[in-house]
Amino acid sequence: MKKIFLLCIIILCCGMVDSALASSQALHLAVSAPDSPQITKYKLVEYLTKSADSDYQKLENIAYWIATHIAYDDYKYNGSVNFKEAKYQYDTFKYRTGICTDFANLFKDLADIANISGVEVVGGYVVKTDRIKRSYKRKEIPEVGHAWNKVTLDGRKFFVDTTYMSHTFLRDGTSRKISSFNHKIDVKSNKRKHTVNTEVNDFYFDFTPKKELKKYNRIHLLDKYVK
Repeated sequence: MKKIFLLCIIILCCGMVDSALASSQALHLAVSAPDSPQITKYKLVEYLTKSADSDYQKLENIAYWIATHIAYDDYKYNGSVNFKEAKYQYDTFKYRTGICTDFANLFKDLADIANISGVEVVGGYVVKTDRIKRSYKRKEIPEVGHAWNKVTLDGRKFFVDTTYMSHTFLRDGTSRKISSFNHKIDVKSNKRKHTVNTEVNDFYFDFTPKKELKKYNRIHLLDKYVK
């Protein structure tokens, strides 16, 4: 009986090591990716997927690239003036910034280029534990809407939230106090300067609301599809 127990522990630990190794490789690949303004989505996807041995690994590499290179645009989120030339219609991939919907749409876009089907953009709310029950009544939901991705791969369903994976923000100093990273974009001249983020929350690649509830006492509450 003890031998069986020890064997189970060894198998579990090996699985954890393999997962950590895969995450480390995805992070290294993302950080090392070519980052010139001239690179296209197609060239990037080719770089991120050429050494991957499965669609799952391809998606992981894509998610890590987004998490390390795309900054959350706090200006756009708060509706304040960002750049006169942009008018909030900038290209998220080109200018390396956006809000949650932009993150989710970019993940699906790059997955489509990689010929991986089963990736959807979904929306809802991220709700704290003490508000979950009453949050099912739509009028009582106090949280701001959110967007992320649902993936169906090899008969399994899971979620990916590249916004929550990332820790980089384009700061709006007029509202929330958020650490300001070196991420500046001049839309008119197409000059951009940003810091590649290496602190990725890998929990939000391949997660379920049940696991999130246990780990963070909050849940991605699916409400509707975002068009």
